[in-house]
Amino acid sequence: MPAPDHRLSRPRPPRRLLAVVGAALALVAVVVAALALHGGSTPSSAERGDEGTTAPSSPPAASPSPTPAPKALKRTTKPRIEGTAMAGQTVHATVPGHWRPKRVALSYRWLADGRPIAGATKARLTVPDRLAGAKLAVQVTGTLTGYVTASEHSHSVAVERDDPLIGGRWAVYKGPWNGIYPSYEHASGNDRALLGRIALQPRAIWFAANLSTSRIGDDIRQFIADQQQGDPDALVQLAVFRQWPREESGRGTPLSRAEQADYRAWTDRVADAIGDARVAMILEPDLGLDAVPNDPHDKRTADPAVRLGLVRYAAHRFAQLPRTTVYLDASDSDWLSVEKEVPLLTAAGIDDVRGFALGATHYSSVAENIDYGTELTKALAAAGHPDKHFVIDTADNGKPFTWQQYYAKHPHGDFDNAEPCASAGDSQCDTLGIPPTTNVNDERLDLTATQAARAERYVDGYLWFGRPWLVRQASPFSLSRSLQVARTTPFAD
Repeated sequence: MPAPDHRLSRPRPPRRLLAVVGAALALVAVVVAALALHGGSTPSSAERGDEGTTAPSSPPAASPSPTPAPKALKRTTKPRIEGTAMAGQTVHATVPGHWRPKRVALSYRWLADGRPIAGATKARLTVPDRLAGAKLAVQVTGTLTGYVTASEHSHSVAVERDDPLIGGRWAVYKGPWNGIYPSYEHASGNDRALLGRIALQPRAIWFAANLSTSRIGDDIRQFIADQQQGDPDALVQLAVFRQWPREESGRGTPLSRAEQADYRAWTDRVADAIGDARVAMILEPDLGLDAVPNDPHDKRTADPAVRLGLVRYAAHRFAQLPRTTVYLDASDSDWLSVEKEVPLLTAAGIDDVRGFALGATHYSSVAENIDYGTELTKALAAAGHPDKHFVIDTADNGKPFTWQQYYAKHPHGDFDNAEPCASAGDSQCDTLGIPPTTNVNDERLDLTATQAARAERYVDGYLWFGRPWLVRQASPFSLSRSLQVARTTPFAD
């Protein structure tokens, strides 16, 4: 009997089970087709278990949140520099408008000619003397977490020298004293043009003992009012020549107690009249006459200590005025030595005032007085009187010369009434120098680089407190002399 056929005897699955399996297979086919259509793929071996079975699914790893981009700080205007950009003065940076958000931190960096100034990282800056002439700016930087750091620069400003004479109008005296302005008004043609070279320039008017104590206050008030013409910033220039009540010829006689008291009273009246006006003052021209004689021909002053004490009183009194700048007369490069000047100026009150004046009644060159004044400034500093500046008279040194040169040429001449130049080609003769200015490096002066640097640091300006249009630089007015010094000046416009 044949063996039984197990295939025939194996039970067949029920029809319902076959239907379920078929449906499942059809569903798988649909899913695979869908995945292929959308770029999908079947699980890789790495996604299946060790036996090829699909590994249990795990939740997808969370993707990191994107870091927000830093925001921009908002600012409305550039920073500004407030205050006067002048050597020795304090300026400060302001940020007008707003930086947003309010909690932004601001830092500062001051720049000179585009380069950072060492240590200048605060909102305020005291401008160093060495920056005179530089372009000053401030950089303000804002920082805040989550915001882009931002910087803004102010506009640049030129740093002026430490100089109280800079700025404002320089008043021109148009009154009758000295005679020059009335002569200009009545002149015509070429004479008028020549006289205008003097009459239209700012000049220091001298106030002396000929104006009594009883009237000096009113005279000063009127003098200032006439020049300022309602402009309080107009600079008025004057010279106080009061310690010689009997003029220089009487200096061999000591001052009486009454004369000393009158000096102080006269000074007080002048100070009260000046008040808060803007004034540049040359104090006591020919102060050097109080010094020990400079050569055997000098005459001694009888009471130099007394007179210097009076000058010291005046220096202190005038220096207390809010807008008065005082310069003690310090002779000229061709007169008193530095060694004699230091104790003289010390006794006269140099500590109280701005500095000193050179060339009041002499004719030395600007260059020589720059060198001399620089030497004197350094000697004063070494003696305990630092930071002094000076002015130089340029009314009569257009063709400069010293007193030694004068007497070599004119053995019997009158130095105070030195001969005017006869022509523009003459040299070592009296004629107008450079007009009054704070431009101490005018190229027409032909200064060396060293002299130019010294002028920038120490010289406040070139003023006219000499008077070559007067006979003996004192009185009376001389029309012929005025025309001649105006005609021959090398500094005609």
